Amino acid sequence: MALVPTLLALVVGLVLGLRWGGRLEHVLEWRPVQPLLLLTGLLLGVVADVGSPGGGFGVLVSLAALATLLAFAVLNVRVGGMVLVVAGLGLDLLVALLNWGTPVSGAALTSAGVVEEGALDTVRLSGGRELADGAVLGFLGDVIPLPWGQVVSIGDLLTLVGIALVTASVVRRYEVRGGRPVTYRGGGLGGPRDYRSALDALGRGPAPRRGPGLHPSRLDERRRGARSRQARAPRQGPEAARRRPGPPPR
Repeated sequence: MALVPTLLALVVGLVLGLRWGGRLEHVLEWRPVQPLLLLTGLLLGVVADVGSPGGGFGVLVSLAALATLLAFAVLNVRVGGMVLVVAGLGLDLLVALLNWGTPVSGAALTSAGVVEEGALDTVRLSGGRELADGAVLGFLGDVIPLPWGQVVSIGDLLTLVGIALVTASVVRRYEVRGGRPVTYRGGGLGGPRDYRSALDALGRGPAPRRGPGLHPSRLDERRRGARSRQARAPRQGPEAARRRPGPPPR
């Protein structure tokens, strides 16, 4: 995945997390499941992109990076937004497996300004990518040009959105309940039990109070008011009960 969009997604997630009430120290308190998978996947991704291995070895390194990162995302799927990372990496891995390499659109390369239209025949890609406009499920390949001279896939966009939401969730210590636990130092904040509710609630912040009687600080006041009303009410003893008129005779 492109480095610049990934850094941008991290910054956006950090800003959103702080805006929604999170704290920076929560990032250091996060204890993900199997963090070694994340480090291994990132290292393999750097080797695939920066080391520029070509041929079958480059494809193998790229597939290993995607598979390792996908495994980490699945194990940590409780974190809010991680389900989008799983979906994005899964699509990228699927199209790369079907074509033994990520297919790249020549038209997208031209639109992004990476190469000139007449020079497409001389382009040699690395990092497990191949120039192939007629690939199997080619629309899942790198077909989306970016204004700063890069081409990404639909899976990359899903992953970037997921990274932003995951970062915001970690800053807020927000997680979806159920499944394998995600641990924080001092405990995490529970969330809803399904991802639709989790993603919908990411930006809402604290739930609004509904009525004065629901907040704990008003419970004592409510009880005191009830006791005061009972004390002011006239007491009715047995004599008053006997004097109370009954129903009219039929």
